Amino acid sequence: MEKFTNPNLEPSQSQSPSPSPSAMPTTKRSFQLNFFSKALICFGIIFAITDFVMLWIVIKPVLPSFQLNSVTVSSLSTTSDGDLTATFDVAVNSRNPNANLTLSCESLEVTVWFGHRTIASASVGPFWLEGASESPVRARFGVDRKMFPRGVVNGVAQQQARGYVDFRVTLLARVRFWWHGAVRTRVRPLTFECYPLNIVFHSDDDNNSDTGRMEAPYECYVI
Repeated sequence: MEKFTNPNLEPSQSQSPSPSPSAMPTTKRSFQLNFFSKALICFGIIFAITDFVMLWIVIKPVLPSFQLNSVTVSSLSTTSDGDLTATFDVAVNSRNPNANLTLSCESLEVTVWFGHRTIASASVGPFWLEGASESPVRARFGVDRKMFPRGVVNGVAQQQARGYVDFRVTLLARVRFWWHGAVRTRVRPLTFECYPLNIVFHSDDDNNSDTGRMEAPYECYVI
């Protein structure tokens, strides 16, 4: 028997497979992640602009100030081998002059120098300063028979014999301003120079004193 084909029927055409149902949720999740990522970036940019406009342009915060209330150097001694021993007791008064801003000091690094050579340093903090307030900070640190270049040791010994030593102090403060506890600035490093300091060593007729003190409070300045 002969087989007849229906002319109205077209040959079947190959069709591409339909997307897997499991691929659609993955695409949706990727879109959501991209959307949220872009939203977070935009929020960060807006927050940074608000930080700059509100605090640095509108409110215009005033930088904190630091004053050395006292500096005591005790057990100061040198040797012919280039060793130096000393204990430093530094009392600092920190002040926030802004009435409407709180200041946080993430850290305060106190460094004692002789000439351009670091003798010893210590870090204190963190601490807070409410608006228009002051706070005392104290650091006690030193060196014990530490080797220094001969010029440094000889310079300290010669000045000590004269009754004074020209130490200097620097303060590295990492500060942040807060407005109503909600808006804050980024941490800003500030370096304060406290120099010249005249550390006086009172000696008797026979021996040089190993303890010296700063004669008067000293207002440090930003460098």
